[in-house]
Amino acid sequence: MPDYRVEELAEAGGVSVDVVRSYQSKGLLPPPRHQGRVALYGPRHLERLRTIRDLKARGHSLRAIASLIGGREGETRSLFADAVSAGEEEPLSLVELAERTRVPPALLRSLEGSGLLRPRRGPGDRPYTAADARAVRMLLSLLGGGLPLEELMQVADIQLETIDRVAAGAVELFLRYVREPLLASRVGQKEEAERMVAAFRLMLNAATGLIAYSFQRTALNLLEAELEAHGNRSERAALRREVDRRHLQQRSA
Repeated sequence: MPDYRVEELAEAGGVSVDVVRSYQSKGLLPPPRHQGRVALYGPRHLERLRTIRDLKARGHSLRAIASLIGGREGETRSLFADAVSAGEEEPLSLVELAERTRVPPALLRSLEGSGLLRPRRGPGDRPYTAADARAVRMLLSLLGGGLPLEELMQVADIQLETIDRVAAGAVELFLRYVREPLLASRVGQKEEAERMVAAFRLMLNAATGLIAYSFQRTALNLLEAELEAHGNRSERAALRREVDRRHLQQRSA
């Protein structure tokens, strides 16, 4: 991986050296490694600079950007911490979601507008839940891991479009082959409603599991093929350990 001196990093990122140092002092950039007295930066720092640039271009302040990309250690330490003591569907307002995730409300609105955050439909001013908090923290984890926002959004757009089609198709099948036969049966309205919701819960859990399985298996296979062709022995061994770890988890589940 290439190393950059601060001047080279600034040039590659399209900013001044003073801006790089300012970002570092604010915790927006991870600390560099040092070779003697020379500070050396890597690809992760360059991607972080580009992410900051993209967010600023969208009109976000540096304070909001710091909250989103989690420049300080601990911002992304747990994807699921919010759900430990709270119910799966604990209702949250926008302000409560912002407090829980430490992401400004304006930025949450931006994520909602992009389709990455999808609050529940219905009346009331608390359309969010612990699931939305987890989704935000998962995004923070991806950005904190070095993925650039602009390119991540391009991939996310494909995923969101596909999910919309898959969900619409699944609901259409459910209505036709589960709800309509229940409505045509002789059971009472209350029993029909309970059966319908139970069947939908089963479908939702099964479909969610299948989608996660398909993505994880496909991503692992693609990376494995890439490393077989162009990776080194250590990378292939590390990935194999990860695959084995996942297999053990699945067998014990």
